[in-house]
Amino acid sequence: MDKLTDGVASAALADVAGELSSYLGDVSAGLLGKLTDADVLAELREFEVLRRRLAVVDHALVAELGRRALAGRLVLGSTSALLQAALRLSPREAGQRVAASQVCGPRWGLTGEQLETLLPEVAAAQAAGMVSPEHARVIAATLDELPGSVDPSEVSSAERQLVRAAAQLRPRQVGVLGQRILAHLNPDGVLASDEEHARHRTFALIPEANGGYRAAGRLTPACGALLLSWLTPRSAPRPAADAADQPSSLLADSRSHGQRMHDALEELAGLAVRRTELADSGAPAQVIISMTADQLESRAGWAETSFGQLITVSQALKLADEASISLLLRDARGVVLSHGRTKRIATRSQTIALIARDRGCTFPDCDKPPEWCQRHHLVAWADGGSTDLDNLTLVCGYHHREFERGGWSCQMSDGRPHWIPPTWIDPTRTPRRNHRIDRH
Repeated sequence: MDKLTDGVASAALADVAGELSSYLGDVSAGLLGKLTDADVLAELREFEVLRRRLAVVDHALVAELGRRALAGRLVLGSTSALLQAALRLSPREAGQRVAASQVCGPRWGLTGEQLETLLPEVAAAQAAGMVSPEHARVIAATLDELPGSVDPSEVSSAERQLVRAAAQLRPRQVGVLGQRILAHLNPDGVLASDEEHARHRTFALIPEANGGYRAAGRLTPACGALLLSWLTPRSAPRPAADAADQPSSLLADSRSHGQRMHDALEELAGLAVRRTELADSGAPAQVIISMTADQLESRAGWAETSFGQLITVSQALKLADEASISLLLRDARGVVLSHGRTKRIATRSQTIALIARDRGCTFPDCDKPPEWCQRHHLVAWADGGSTDLDNLTLVCGYHHREFERGGWSCQMSDGRPHWIPPTWIDPTRTPRRNHRIDRH
């Protein structure tokens, strides 16, 4: 097997990089300042064409990663995870690149034959520098909305119309045109089939920098009906206060409909958490919050959830009084004292301690939270390994299954788990630690 650290970029790319370095040097030396106003605008447009054409290379590279199944060889769960680790991308950016490659990049059949790109008109327009990646995403999202009953020729016609429009219009305007095309191809508003609903189902809670979360998704009719049946009666406005001496602000519910729905959803989540107990043999279905002993004493500062989101210590302590919350105290390094036991399955207290120390899957670059992880013995139980914190670490299901096949091993150093890569990834086999553990 080739050592993946020994690769070099192609000579063709090296030539392009050299030309680009020369141009960047000219720009730094004041090239743009010597141009006329019209020339600056021409430079801007020409550079944008080049930027857009580069998307074709990105699609081809991402598709090639998938064709070679490199993510699996590197013991990463997906091509998106590989892009995040190799290029330091956010999950959103990596996901967008993979999605774009799937519809605009090259494809191969099961026997290796090359297939036509799913959106050939969009791919050709990108190769010519006519449309931006944002245009391409809008067009792909529009066409994805078409039901499976639409004739393929009409889908191709819609793609051509949208591409022509993208050469003249901004992405939002292309999206508006796309909605008109959808209305034309589905004038009666025919309900989607169960298969269509299942194909489009998705849901995500996206952490934001301010500590909150943004919900995004699309529910099936059954899921939406179940959720609404619970939320609707519990999101009704609170009745007005009966006492005549109450302030006017308390005589009616001042919350908006959206705020009432949010509060009902919070009630549902709290109910589910309070009804779920932490089993010795399973992952915790509860809120895990970590803080230092000093923070607990002062009741000040920011604690952290098992998903890496910040929450004020005062909020965390209030939440602990209302739901099934585990408050984990740690030292400055985040190392938790051992709770050694002689049984094979980690106890409840050991699991909580593992969460405080590992904060999720400890395999390098994996971002799976503790709730998705299993307890792994560094020295196998069958080989005499003990069930205590010095011999346990959290690993997600994928890495628990795949790390040995990929040639990785794990060892404890300075009270923390470190992973040893195989020589074909790193000839020096330098131990690696998931950087999440460093953010204590």
